[in-house]
Amino acid sequence: MNGKEKITDLWNKAIALFKGDKKVKWVVFLGLAGILLILLSELVPQKSAQPPQDAVSVLVDNEEFCKKTEEKIYRLVSSIQGVGDVKVWVTLESGVEYVYLQEQVRNTDLTTDYNDGNVKTLREKDNSEQKYILVNKNGEEQPLVQKQLEPTIQGVVVVCEGAGSAQVNEQVVNAVTCALGISSNRVYVAQLTDPSK
Repeated sequence: MNGKEKITDLWNKAIALFKGDKKVKWVVFLGLAGILLILLSELVPQKSAQPPQDAVSVLVDNEEFCKKTEEKIYRLVSSIQGVGDVKVWVTLESGVEYVYLQEQVRNTDLTTDYNDGNVKTLREKDNSEQKYILVNKNGEEQPLVQKQLEPTIQGVVVVCEGAGSAQVNEQVVNAVTCALGISSNRVYVAQLTDPSK
């Protein structure tokens, strides 16, 4: 029997089953419907891969950190006498960093050999490796965060009306450097030309 005859024979048997009992008709119908649904599911486009939630949260953390820092510096600097209208911009040198919890696995093999002359040879082999401790989060294994390090500030720009005065300029630089714990060469103060912009 060749391939064409086999297919014809199977087709005839399927038709004979379908012409018989009602239960068989329903089973065949449901089976064909299931196969059709499986084939159709392959044609439907899959959702595009989204970035990991941690990556998204780090970006949000960095933007949020800049925004909050700018607001704090704005409130601080605008309270200095003679400053007037203020605009603040903060840039980051590095973003939020996570330190992950690790465990150290250490294997030590001690081998002792005895020679005929009762000479004892001791060999020691030490292997150690560090592994991240993983936790199951939303069905995915992710490393366990031990601590979160705040971003490092690269620089702060303060533009204000009173920056033309050397005294106001110095007070602004001192306030920003003390508040953020950064050096004065990371703070730039400039005079605001048109406060309405």
